[in-house]
Amino acid sequence: MAWFYRPHDVQDKGVGDHRLLLAALFSEIVPFSHVRGKCIVRHRDKIADLNAYKKKDDRFYFHQLFDPFTKDQYEVILSTEIHNLPAHIKDVLVSRYEFVVCEREAIPDLQDNLRLCETCGDWCPGPESVMCELCKRHYHMECVNPPLLSKPSRGYGWSCASCNNKRENKDLEVVTSKSRQGKDLAIVAAKARAKARANAKLDEENERFWKGWSFRYFGQYTVAEDTLDPDDMIYVRAPTRIGPKFQVIPAPTPEGPRTDPDLPVRGDDSTVEIMSTFVHMSEEDCEKAERRKNVLTARRDLLHNVDWLEEVVRRFSEAWLKKQSIYSVNMRKPLCVRAFSDGKEVRYRDRDWSEVEDSIFDESVRKHHSELRHVRADIKTRTMPEIVRHFGHWKAQQLLFKSLDPPEVPKTVVTNDDNTSIYGRNDRRVFTCAVCRTKESESWWKAPRNLFTNSMCDECGILWRKYAIKSARNDREKEVVSSKVHSHYGTPEPPTTRSGAANAKAASYAAERQKREGTPAAGPANKKLRLASGTSTPLRLVCSLCRKSGSQGSIVKCGACGFTIHAGCVGVPPEDTTTAWLCEICSNEQTQESNLDPRCALCPPQPADRKKGAKDASFLRAAKPTEFRGWVHILCSTYNNQLEYTDARRMRLVEGIVSIPKRNYTQRCSCCNGADGCVSQCEQCLTMFHPVCAWNHGFKFGIEFAPVKPSQRKDFPTVEFRGEVGVMSAVILCDNHGGAPLGNGKKIYELCDVDERGRTALQVFTETYKQAQNSESTYGLLRKARRLDEVVPAPRFDAVPSLHPSQVQLLENQCVFCSTDSSPFWWSTDSPHLDMSRAVLKPKTLGDRGDMQQPQGDNQVAHSPQGDITMNDASDSPVKLESVEKILKVCHTCYFEQLKAKSIPVVVDLTAQIIVS
Repeated sequence: MAWFYRPHDVQDKGVGDHRLLLAALFSEIVPFSHVRGKCIVRHRDKIADLNAYKKKDDRFYFHQLFDPFTKDQYEVILSTEIHNLPAHIKDVLVSRYEFVVCEREAIPDLQDNLRLCETCGDWCPGPESVMCELCKRHYHMECVNPPLLSKPSRGYGWSCASCNNKRENKDLEVVTSKSRQGKDLAIVAAKARAKARANAKLDEENERFWKGWSFRYFGQYTVAEDTLDPDDMIYVRAPTRIGPKFQVIPAPTPEGPRTDPDLPVRGDDSTVEIMSTFVHMSEEDCEKAERRKNVLTARRDLLHNVDWLEEVVRRFSEAWLKKQSIYSVNMRKPLCVRAFSDGKEVRYRDRDWSEVEDSIFDESVRKHHSELRHVRADIKTRTMPEIVRHFGHWKAQQLLFKSLDPPEVPKTVVTNDDNTSIYGRNDRRVFTCAVCRTKESESWWKAPRNLFTNSMCDECGILWRKYAIKSARNDREKEVVSSKVHSHYGTPEPPTTRSGAANAKAASYAAERQKREGTPAAGPANKKLRLASGTSTPLRLVCSLCRKSGSQGSIVKCGACGFTIHAGCVGVPPEDTTTAWLCEICSNEQTQESNLDPRCALCPPQPADRKKGAKDASFLRAAKPTEFRGWVHILCSTYNNQLEYTDARRMRLVEGIVSIPKRNYTQRCSCCNGADGCVSQCEQCLTMFHPVCAWNHGFKFGIEFAPVKPSQRKDFPTVEFRGEVGVMSAVILCDNHGGAPLGNGKKIYELCDVDERGRTALQVFTETYKQAQNSESTYGLLRKARRLDEVVPAPRFDAVPSLHPSQVQLLENQCVFCSTDSSPFWWSTDSPHLDMSRAVLKPKTLGDRGDMQQPQGDNQVAHSPQGDITMNDASDSPVKLESVEKILKVCHTCYFEQLKAKSIPVVVDLTAQIIVS
């Protein structure tokens, strides 16, 4: 049976057409009992009316081929549409194959008219010819003067000598290659479609069957003459890896290849060990050696021992070269002198293994298989080379024992693939359809992954099997499907799997629903059928992230803005899904706990424009408040390692924005080319981008899951997801690595992928790795202060000069603006930034107080011209203050309010006089 792929099985981008398939050059032999039915698959160009064709049951079409080895898709065209071929090659190609597989870029060259060289008149194949960009004539690269060694690089054109002369004389109009290529592609495609539609109806009536594959590869890396060979390979080919582009050709050294005369010449007698000379021995000597060998290998275990036989042949050859008797050779000495061993005697054969060593080896190999390092750890008495050699002999011995066993008689087992896809008759569980949510069905099918439940009803299961449709349908469609579901090409009717208790429970539900709706007995037939079967479709919502439908419990909808999302992707626990839910932005408009402007603090002012094929931008409405009362997208917080949540279960209060390195804000985004905002990095390369820009460009976002061995699970915070235990990490892959395969058993789950417990991958990752440390034992304000201490430099108290008591003025201070007499710090009114017209009090002078005296004598304080304080040595005498100059005082609060009103930065002069309250 030939294989066809569905597009969503081999590519990440979804396809809305459920009838579209991808051909493949792959077949498989399966039991006839696995045949489910008959379907018709046609090429798109052989269908006259595609819309009418898709309305019929079991009809599919294709126009591309997927190669599982190159992981790429190729175009499939009719072989009769190829015109740029000699007649004898085209006749052979059309007679053997109906379709041709090629790259998209090669279609215009194949469907063009026959191209002949203007110099020699022969056919011009694409890799060996060039076209003049001005006169559109073709030439062999060997026919032009001088000959061309290679074709022009991409983006450059070539013109012949006659056109060059006309262009120099300005007698020729130049047409760019880009515009010409675009016109040629459009013209060739239009002609091909028109001609194919004209012959489609005739081809449908006259269907032709082919012996073997009906298509072959005929693209850029095919030699046209190889098509004449019936044994030529028809599979997709890749460009060659031979040449100076892929291999290094070292330059010759000035001294030549041999710089040391003492080095031996490769292939000389000193570098070759003679293992056998039987080809030079006479027939009589060979017969003697054979008889002697049979005597030496009398033991049964030595008949197939390679090491033993190799040493016997070597000793026979050595004796013959020394002209000694063949019968003088014996194997009593287990040591020998081999070449390149510096004359030391070594064992030509490992010493025999004991029974204890054999038993340990057998047990270790069955436990560790081919991991011989672990086997070496179990057997301490053997070296690693001995373990490897013995493993090879052990495998050969196992194959020998298997060949000596009598062949097993094959048993004829008739299996039906339906038995593995349908739940058994004795299964007494109450099922719920994962698509239409019904609980009534004659049989229940096993549902694919990523659905709400593990079962599908009969109608949804058949549609999923045939067309891969996972969407709820109305009752009228169900009636039509149910009438045809068991009549498609002999498909066996699945057995009824409902138990008596389940049927009684379903009947009571149907009777109660019919009584509540009050449908009369003489109502319409389809309405009575709907109420009796109990297949009314409940309310289903579509997630704006994954575009998959789900029940109202698994997907929540904002009651204000209508935003729909999986509950696990926005931190909505199950107990909150039953009530009216509001998204964070709409809820903040009522509570006003955070900023009313919901712009993300990490995104650039102008993100990159959304490209075609990118995911829905409505998911960017999912944002969370921060500890600074700002906002951050869930997308940005997930893919930034420094950010955490105070409550990871609800994804509330993003913490750690101040911990993001400064380099993340200075890197330039590869999508929007802007340097504003916080950037992230591709998991596979050094490409930097804003998460929101990468989302708009269609980059791959996911949660990477790496399995962890049981012995290493203590070293990592592991999670259990879909039956596996491992570690998770949030990754973004750029366009160059979005489809790259992952090694070591790693998988990338989508954000909305659900496990058996109904948890999304984003939810499991957030609850495990995004919870703030010590959030239950410490206050959020304390954690915020600790993070600020790490990034904000501590004040330098050593920069404040030590004050003499004469510099401290003990005053009864009172603010001239607010009349307060309490302030942690008093400011002088000498600053020009203060508006003294607003003062409400008159300044008090220091001379009004009798206890104030001016310092006298040797303890007088002197000020240097630079403002530094200088003091005399005799500073131990008491200070006496007298009346001084009048000073106006301003409290700390009023001083900063005036600076803030005038938007003036605060500058503290440590050399100015300080007034202490």
